[in-house]
Amino acid sequence: MRPHRPGPTRLAQSILMRPISYEKLRPMVEKSLEKKQHILHAATLLLHEQGLQKLSFENVAKQAGLSRQLVRYYFGELDKLVAELCDHLAGAYRNILVSGIADVRRVERLDFFLDFLFGLSDEYAMLEYLEVYDAMVAYSVGSLEMRNRMCLQYKTLGDVIQHELGIVHPELDERACQELSYLFVSMMHAHWSFVATLGHTSDHGKLTRQAIDRLIASYLANPKSVDGLERPWARRD
Repeated sequence: MRPHRPGPTRLAQSILMRPISYEKLRPMVEKSLEKKQHILHAATLLLHEQGLQKLSFENVAKQAGLSRQLVRYYFGELDKLVAELCDHLAGAYRNILVSGIADVRRVERLDFFLDFLFGLSDEYAMLEYLEVYDAMVAYSVGSLEMRNRMCLQYKTLGDVIQHELGIVHPELDERACQELSYLFVSMMHAHWSFVATLGHTSDHGKLTRQAIDRLIASYLANPKSVDGLERPWARRD
């Protein structure tokens, strides 16, 4: 009697059930990640050079030197591309901060954070393409996902600043540190909008940085919370 041979369906099922080692998949995964990074970098350059009004799959593909179909393969919707671009840029800034923290090697790191985020750190410069964040904020007007993504990233930065304020100024209560963190992040965003997008000189970073120190001093002199504000960082329902 001849041995039974599985038909095409059973053969396909048996192949699919075989374990596939990560070593075999890794080149494909790495190539896919590299391609996505290339597309995100192209989208960054497009927003940097031509602005939000030129953002489209066609223009991103042209900037990347790829086909529109391939860009759509990795990012099916424009919202998904912009959301991942937001995370991509945030990760780049985070890597610089982590490197700086490792080199600072002290408990009190508030001055380093403030200097870096206002472009005053000699060893750790801010990345280019800061105006791209303005474009993403503008894009958030019509995208709830993007709005939530941006708010989460800014709030995360605010939490870091709040933590550092509490270490350097333990006499400030949690509410005061929360209010200062919100004021800092909003001033930082406005500063870079004026410098990167509107073309004011980067020397204004010194002005804004000193204003932050004065603001902290005012809270130390009078830490009373703002009346009528339920809680800092609250959002509309």
